[in-house]
Amino acid sequence: MPKINLSRNHSLEPAVIKERIATLGAKLQEKYQAKTSWADDRTLNVKGTGVEGKLIISESKVDVNLDLGFMLTPLKGKIEETLNKELEKLTAAS
Repeated sequence: MPKINLSRNHSLEPAVIKERIATLGAKLQEKYQAKTSWADDRTLNVKGTGVEGKLIISESKVDVNLDLGFMLTPLKGKIEETLNKELEKLTAAS
């Protein structure tokens, strides 16, 4: 099963980064029909047809760890590229 493991540093307040991660979760739901749910204040679980994983918020970084199923394997590069762009936007201080 192909994996996507990304990490981005941030300097945002916990409430701000959590809100931004929630927005990314909504995009994942819309685009990939993946269900998202908060396991705790810092971990967003992602589960859907062909994708499962977590987005983990720490004091200074965000980690994305996803396992892709067979059907999404050909799209791994595109998914990874899109997630990289989204992470860059959401971790930017503004």
